[in-house]
Amino acid sequence: MRKAPRILTLFILLTLVLRLFQLQLISKNYYRSLSEKNRIRRDMITPPRGKILSREGEVLAESRPSYSLIIYPYYLDSLEIKGLCKVFGMKRKEMVRRINPNFRICRIRRLSFDATSKIIEMQEDFPSVRLITEPVRFYEKDKIFSHLLGYAGEITREELEKFASDYMMGDIVGKKGLELEYEPFLRGKKGASIYEVDARGVVVRRFDDSYGKSPERGFNVYLTVSKPLTLYADSLFSEFESGACVAMNPKNGEILLYYSKPGYKSNKLAAGISNIEWDSLRNNENAPLWDRVIAGEYPPGSIAKIWTAIIGLENKLVKKETRFTPCDSMYWIGNRYFSCWKRHGSLKLIDAIIQSCDIYFYQVGMSMTLELFVDNASNLGFSKKCGIDVPGERAGFLPSKEWYDKKYGKRGWGRGVLANLAIGQGEILITPLQGATFFAAVANGGWTYQPHILKEITDSDGNMIKKLRPKKIDLPASEENLEFIREAMKNVVNELKGTAYWTRLNDITVAGKTGTAQNPHGDDHSLFVGFAPFEDPEIVIFTVIENAGHGSTHAAPVTTKLIKRYLSKTEKQNHATPLN
Repeated sequence: MRKAPRILTLFILLTLVLRLFQLQLISKNYYRSLSEKNRIRRDMITPPRGKILSREGEVLAESRPSYSLIIYPYYLDSLEIKGLCKVFGMKRKEMVRRINPNFRICRIRRLSFDATSKIIEMQEDFPSVRLITEPVRFYEKDKIFSHLLGYAGEITREELEKFASDYMMGDIVGKKGLELEYEPFLRGKKGASIYEVDARGVVVRRFDDSYGKSPERGFNVYLTVSKPLTLYADSLFSEFESGACVAMNPKNGEILLYYSKPGYKSNKLAAGISNIEWDSLRNNENAPLWDRVIAGEYPPGSIAKIWTAIIGLENKLVKKETRFTPCDSMYWIGNRYFSCWKRHGSLKLIDAIIQSCDIYFYQVGMSMTLELFVDNASNLGFSKKCGIDVPGERAGFLPSKEWYDKKYGKRGWGRGVLANLAIGQGEILITPLQGATFFAAVANGGWTYQPHILKEITDSDGNMIKKLRPKKIDLPASEENLEFIREAMKNVVNELKGTAYWTRLNDITVAGKTGTAQNPHGDDHSLFVGFAPFEDPEIVIFTVIENAGHGSTHAAPVTTKLIKRYLSKTEKQNHATPLN
């Protein structure tokens, strides 16, 4: 019986020796690795995003240094949470929600001076947090350029699934606008810092860059948009609550002006807002998140008479000398009268365009079938996206026979819809960008280029990374008919009976067309499209001012003032050269 305890003792000793042998020799690399992981930390360094600059080289968006707090939830104890609540003035429940225990690290960005000072003073009380400097996005004149630039913010779980695999929670990504469109170029490359901590997580040693990696700044994105022209447009819109204005160089497709009002405070969204603030922004009756340049779909009003005339001429349904039933301010169609804004009498086509006679164009519209009108309008570029390099573009709308049959029944509609469509009322919808693109081609006599915002992308040394080569657009219309249309548009502004005569410029010949779009939700929308100089157009501008009334009253003078400013010597220095 005495041997049993001895055998047991020897067995235990042998087991311990074998275990020590395993730990010290066989598994030493494994446990050394675990020790290193607990002792050595590796944090990713956020790179500064590339700058976004105007055509003049003025910065519109850039990254600026700001203090952020790195939190390691695994090491965080209740005392530290309590201390952080005091620093940030948060309730415990709110703080715990900010610190996700499922993440290796969490961030609180854009610390105030007060919070930063307190963290520095009380650093010993927070071994599981670390104060760092990292870049945050800043937007110059953020409300004015918000729809164009968009904003960048912290990635969500849903976005993480859409983006490439090298993204992680806590990363900053483009959310809207050009920040989203050119995210791969703007984002830069992450760096890494390596440091040693003690058992409580306090940093005891930092390793130099030979152990880590420096972040690489994102590429710089240069735009075709003019900052001074945009600021001038904003000043002209000061008395109006909402609208849009877009300008294009017809010779190369460059967008010179991209303005949508109201905008939103992109600096605030980039910093992060509460759900209550976000809901308030989304439900605002003026729709500040709605980009009216590419997603605003409006009835074009009398501006549509231009493509109605082109369709009529091209299909030989109307000639330049054609006269219809004289305008007596009222015209009977179906079972009701259709009105005109003025009694014009007997007119030829050119005079009907200059004086914007509705009754003349009712008759042009009813001389064609709905299928012919819709097919030809589609071939001219309507009901199609222009393909601009800004996310969120909409295609507008052209109602088909099938659409009317479904909405009203086969016997519920008649030729009166063609009368309405011919003058840009009823169900037809276009975006300001579509209007600018179509009239850019008209201004050039039948061609232009796909509208685009990007001028070029360069690295920090100025080396070219990317330059856009837009596609050429050709209108399916004869040079003779387009020259006739150009002449009519010139007379709209420069002939005494023209609807925009009072907005003419003494030193620049502007061609244009007024439009007043009916609005079922309020006052009419004011529209105008203009291009200049007439002899060799350098700029086309499409303006819509919501709930402002007649196109000649508000949209036309805004447009001609913008044209004059752009063609002045100051702006002309920054004009682009035509594409070959």
